Amino acid sequence: MKKFKWCVIGAGGIADRRVIPAMQKDEKSELVAVMDKNEAVAKRLSEKYGAPSFTSEKDLLQSVDCDAVYIGTPVALHFPQAKLSLESGKHVLVEKPIAISSSDGENLLAIAKHAGKFLSVGYMMEYHSLHQRTKELIEEGKIGRVCSVHARFSCWYPPIEGAWRQQKALGGGGAMMDLGVHCIDLIEWLLDTRISEVKSFCKNRTFRYEAEDEAAALFMTENGVLGDIAANFNIPDACESRLEVYGESGSILLYGTLGQEEKGTLTHLFSPQGDYSAMQTHTTAQTETFRAEGGDLYYKQLSAFRKQVESGNFGDFAEAERAIEVQKAIEKIYENS
Repeated sequence: MKKFKWCVIGAGGIADRRVIPAMQKDEKSELVAVMDKNEAVAKRLSEKYGAPSFTSEKDLLQSVDCDAVYIGTPVALHFPQAKLSLESGKHVLVEKPIAISSSDGENLLAIAKHAGKFLSVGYMMEYHSLHQRTKELIEEGKIGRVCSVHARFSCWYPPIEGAWRQQKALGGGGAMMDLGVHCIDLIEWLLDTRISEVKSFCKNRTFRYEAEDEAAALFMTENGVLGDIAANFNIPDACESRLEVYGESGSILLYGTLGQEEKGTLTHLFSPQGDYSAMQTHTTAQTETFRAEGGDLYYKQLSAFRKQVESGNFGDFAEAERAIEVQKAIEKIYENS
């Protein structure tokens, strides 16, 4: 059986923790090389995964035959590394966000189209079983027309020497750029619309590193849905995330689904109101609760990417196009904060 060959650029961090292990679960995929600018890290990963290591993207791409490149480096490096990979004839899966700016993202998309190569972005939470169930419920009209959305995604991220997510030049921002982008992506994907207007705050409350440790944004979508997003680096990991969607006939409440693992619950309420009640009594309504399947989000995304490439359909750039729209929303949040 011919294997789908992967190279990994930026093989430490999330690639080592999640992506490469997920890659190895796919019997149709093969890791053929790893690259990290830190030579000690590159050698360690080479020994760990049994693949040759490099400290230069150019050397890797010139020396190794592969089908696709996964890029898991700081955001500021996404554009030059993805550009080099696409121009070297490789399909590219780049970590979120697509680039440090929407204009860089648009340039990458143009390069991918010119090269005839597939470009996708690491918004793996779209593959969460409960997020997919949410999309189905919305599309089936099970909460009526959507009116409001609330999202809160947080983690505890104290000052760490050399942590690029805490440096604006490398990460492009802090909590909103790192965590909030997932919320924006999910909201725009679930509602099949774009965020058009924002009012926002980005600041440091707990930690004194360069990037913000907390951010909040009030938004309106192109089709009139109002919502808000909170992203925090200063809330303990034990505090569950929230993604709540409210409609004219009910609600979908997701707890603990935002993260690197397929966890959490979804509670669906369908309760059309009908006539106005002056008492506004909260009557008992029937709900149904779903639990996450517990799968591997990264494995699901990598498998979907591989199948897309193997299908020969390189003209579907919907994921990359939505990632660019996410970046435009992020830019509005920072500009208005």
